[in-house]
Amino acid sequence: MTNDGPPAGTAAKRARLSDIPFSETRPEEPPAPPISDLWSQDPVRKRAARLHWIWHPFDGWLNTIAHHGLAALPASFVSGFGARLAPLAFWRYRRRIFAKRIARNFAALTPGRWQDDEDKNAGLLRWWRNIGRSNAEFSIVNRLWREGRIEVAGLEHLEAAKARGGPVLFTSVHLATWEAVFVAIHEGFAGPSIGPFQPEPSRFTNRIVYGLRKARNQYLFPPGRRSAFHLRRLLAAGEASMTIFIDEVRDRQVHFPCFGRLMPEAGNAVVAIKLANATGGTLVPVYLHRLDGARFRLTICPPLERAGKTYPVAETVAALNAIFEPLVLANIEEWYMLCEVRLPPDFETGAYATRLATGID
Repeated sequence: MTNDGPPAGTAAKRARLSDIPFSETRPEEPPAPPISDLWSQDPVRKRAARLHWIWHPFDGWLNTIAHHGLAALPASFVSGFGARLAPLAFWRYRRRIFAKRIARNFAALTPGRWQDDEDKNAGLLRWWRNIGRSNAEFSIVNRLWREGRIEVAGLEHLEAAKARGGPVLFTSVHLATWEAVFVAIHEGFAGPSIGPFQPEPSRFTNRIVYGLRKARNQYLFPPGRRSAFHLRRLLAAGEASMTIFIDEVRDRQVHFPCFGRLMPEAGNAVVAIKLANATGGTLVPVYLHRLDGARFRLTICPPLERAGKTYPVAETVAALNAIFEPLVLANIEEWYMLCEVRLPPDFETGAYATRLATGID
């Protein structure tokens, strides 16, 4: 998307969600490489061309057909269908680098939890089953709230946040079918809800995501200065709440939760804090947990306290980590970002892993 700022002369106008074309939530698609690059001697150009002209279209059309086919089926069937495909994906990708990274992360972050290797492998397979369910449930995610498949706990904490005045900024992590967090907040108890999102590498996946969000009229903006401008003005105007996932991928790494690593000084957690400070808003952590099949519980945690008018950035990142890190570890079989964490080579022998294994803080 463009990095241009807002048009001149618009700063004083009250921001209204209805004034923003929904098309501004669509991420820009990268320019197509020359089709002749399919036969290039440059491996980088050849790979980029093959992705654009062959693999992304092949996977994209398959996923698009499956998405629209599953969308018409009962939610419980769709969820079960995804779970049944998981062992096949587990076996198919077992030798891929990303699959080996998942297995290593799963074992490294759960030391002492398993009776033996068979027990650990069963837990890892449950992770794959949850991902299979979540991927399939994307087709019916817009129906989950309307069909009463998401129960909510902690609404009193939301009322406490609203009583402070200013916008509510929900922070979350990618547990269970994470898109359902957007749906529940937007269509349920704090809509309209806006936020940022990180586009997928495939333009076909982004088209599916755009269509789902347009169907429920939820403005989630891709990265860029104009998006940041919209978010800040809409929040300050009281037009919406915001939902933001703070365990995003940045520089090929998931920096949050920290797992004994340095606290991040940039990223979505910092963005949420700065937006809350700029708009007089309140940070409210929330997380989703799968109860059974396509049924979930969304838990609203107490709003974060602050001593003065603003949240101190470093201390607030640490407070968010103190909330979400134990939740992710306890629900590791539902955490999608396990596939993107790149732990240090010596993680298993470090002090943090020792504390995990012994249960000592």
